[in-house]
Amino acid sequence: MMRGVADSVRGQINIADPYRWEVMLFQPLLHGDIPAFYFQVVRETMPTLKQILNLISANLYTLHFAMPLLLGWIFWHTTDDRPMYYKFVYTLTVLNAMALITFMLYPAAPPWYVYHYGFVQPIPESSYWGTSAGNLIDVDKLFGISFFTTLWDSFNSNHFAAIPSLHGAYPVVVSYFAWLKFRKRPVLLSLYPALTWFAAVYLNQHYVIDLLIGLLYIVFAYAASVHFLYPKVFRRFIEKGEPEGKPVVEKTIVSA
Repeated sequence: MMRGVADSVRGQINIADPYRWEVMLFQPLLHGDIPAFYFQVVRETMPTLKQILNLISANLYTLHFAMPLLLGWIFWHTTDDRPMYYKFVYTLTVLNAMALITFMLYPAAPPWYVYHYGFVQPIPESSYWGTSAGNLIDVDKLFGISFFTTLWDSFNSNHFAAIPSLHGAYPVVVSYFAWLKFRKRPVLLSLYPALTWFAAVYLNQHYVIDLLIGLLYIVFAYAASVHFLYPKVFRRFIEKGEPEGKPVVEKTIVSA
């Protein structure tokens, strides 16, 4: 829905600039190529590895929808930690609001669009059936289905909301808040966003620059939530039911 609102008010699509930023970022390493397109070459030359990476990446990329809900459920129901829950939710809310504004002011094309259509402006009401899902299409072909193709074409109301990457941002927020709460296995927790970032680029859905910009948005959203919205605005409502004079203690599980 949020992406659809942005789509209804968008102007000219920014196609060339994100691509050029990516080229500049990786010029010393890839000599004019970009990671998303480099992986296309790897996919064509290593078919067995391609199938394995397709399955892993597809599963990681689609967890974007479920993981924030799961962690929110854990904070609210399993650990009964209302302060942590609200800080988590407010961080995501600020992040989403900032992303929506960016989608409207700076609609950006993902790498799959450049890969298939070059730098020409999209024709209004065009259908990108078979291309908007990026390399997720290969997973559909493997199983003889059209799940990802349908999801990305029919239910994705805005194909030009690549900056910032929420697919890259959500896993970072989820992993960081999980670490704040449980203080366990930071390396394992960091694997989730790292692998999701790889999946976003490998699947030709995002440039690395999209992911890095999303990371900057997280820093601001977290600071706004934890240091302003929660303590200055909402804390008195959330902690209203606590006995007077008794501070709310966030129940953090610390490993021995």
